[in-house]
Parts: sequence; structure tokens; C-alpha cells
Amino acid sequence: MSKHAAVKFHRELDGLFERRTSWLRKVVDRGIKTKPMVFDKKRRRRVFKQLKSLATDCLARDLAKREFKATIDKKKQWQCTQNKGWNRKDKRKNFDAWFDKNIPYKNCIYIFWKGRKAEYVGRTLKGKGRPQNHFSKFWFNGTSRIDIYSTSQASQTPKLECLAIHRFKPRQNGTKASIPKWAKKCPVCKTHKLVETELKDIFALR
Repeated sequence: MSKHAAVKFHRELDGLFERRTSWLRKVVDRGIKTKPMVFDKKRRRRVFKQLKSLATDCLARDLAKREFKATIDKKKQWQCTQNKGWNRKDKRKNFDAWFDKNIPYKNCIYIFWKGRKAEYVGRTLKGKGRPQNHFSKFWFNGTSRIDIYSTSQASQTPKLECLAIHRFKPRQNGTKASIPKWAKKCPVCKTHKLVETELKDIFALR
């Protein structure tokens, strides 16, 4: 996925550069008979959005994966099988008992999975915000397992949540997690912002 995204990123970037320099090429080379390609705010905004999305895909495979592994301390997994209960109430009761027995740490993130697709990423920060709070959500049906990753520091938890969103692309989350001022910053978001700044500097409008 990252290789495909990188190839597409280069192609989109080259196309944008050609469009941005179209007028200049025509002024210098009178042999060019076609009209200069349009380069305006609307087109630039659309291509920038595409480039930032592709850049995130590239970063998610390597940077997000590396930082994610470096941040976690332990991983636990709860399988949402039929013997855990037929309805949400029974499943939650079973999960409550399992969680209290197996998850002693107060800072962790959790990922709801439906087969091989991540559905939702959330966090438990300083003991607040447990996974079972989401058992009543409309998307809970079909959940196959819940992965729980712990981290030793509360300041690392929002960062870990954001890295998981970048890496696993859950269907019910936004593009990134909310990170308090006192928490560690997500390196993918930081690089993403640098990419956006660089694009704006390179392709500034007259």
C-alpha cells in the first residue's frame, strides 16, 4: 500500500508542478500552442488534500508502525465469540470480568475489530474511558475481538491512540485523535503538518 501511495504521490506532485509552471513555460517557449493550464485556489486545495492523504498512507506503514511498537508495553486480546454471550448485555458482563482480571494498568488504548477491519480506536486515560462503554454503539454488532495495548505513561496514551488511527484506519474514527497540550505529540501528524507547509511554500499563489 505504501509503495503504491508513494508512486501516486510522485505522480500527483509532478502533475501539480507542471500545472503551476504551465504559464511560465508558454511565455518562454512560443512553440507551445496550448493554453496555460489553470492553477487556482480551488484546484490547489483539491490536489493538496490528495497529496496529504497519500503522504499519510506512506507514513502510516513505516513511521507509525515503528513508533507504535516503541510506545506499547503490553498487549492483551479479548475474543468476542459466542461462548462470551449471545447478546450485548451478556458480552459486556463477560468482558467486565475479563477486563478487571487482566488489565491492571490505567493507561491504554483499545481497538475493536470486525474480522480484519478495524472498527474503532479509543483510549483509557488514568483509568477513565473503558472499552465496554462502546458495547451499546450501533457498530458493535459483528465485533470479533478487542485488542488492548498498554503504555507506561499517561502522556504517551493520546499519541498511541493517534498512531493506531493512522496505522489501522478504523471506520468509526476521524483522521486523528485529540491530543491534550501536556501529552506527547504524534510524529505522523507532525510530519504531515510539515508536508502541508512545504506544499504551500512551493506552490504559493501569485
